[in-house]
Amino acid sequence: MFLGVLFPFHELNRSWSLRSMGILFILRGLYDLMKMVKQDIVVLTRTVVFDENGRVLVQHGLTSGNDFYRLPGGHVRFREKLEDYVIREVKEETGLDVEVDRLLWVRDFLDQFSDHSIELFFLATVMGGEFKSALDVESSDFFFMTVEELEEVVFYPKAFIPKLKSLRADRNLVLENPYVRSAN
Repeated sequence: MFLGVLFPFHELNRSWSLRSMGILFILRGLYDLMKMVKQDIVVLTRTVVFDENGRVLVQHGLTSGNDFYRLPGGHVRFREKLEDYVIREVKEETGLDVEVDRLLWVRDFLDQFSDHSIELFFLATVMGGEFKSALDVESSDFFFMTVEELEEVVFYPKAFIPKLKSLRADRNLVLENPYVRSAN
């Protein structure tokens, strides 16, 4: 909807000066420009899932020739509860049924497309289901790796590897400050 609909320019009183009308047209242009720029805040979740051997579930990705690994997750749908999203996303991506234990960490960052992303990291426990091979799910590979193996590959966010090591050793570990500064 543009400003012309919000303000009926055809009903302007002749007492309005040209300057006032010019300001209104400038405001209309700015309003239309703001709509085109569209700034978003994106909410993402990532899920930490350990298997019985202490390996962590990861997703292998390949974007524009960049080979990387990350925790499973993605963009939260509008009006979907975070816990429901985590459970659904892990099930869709891996075939595993999980129970969300708790929120671990929060990180925010600005991505290459000018979005402001807020990433929430949850700890979850496998309750059942059957792990699917990469051929059966979306378009990414999902598998379990040791935390030490993550040190040898491009893992996002790299700064979380020590946190994963500590968490693997003690699943009840609670950080005093769950906010993690934006860093890869």
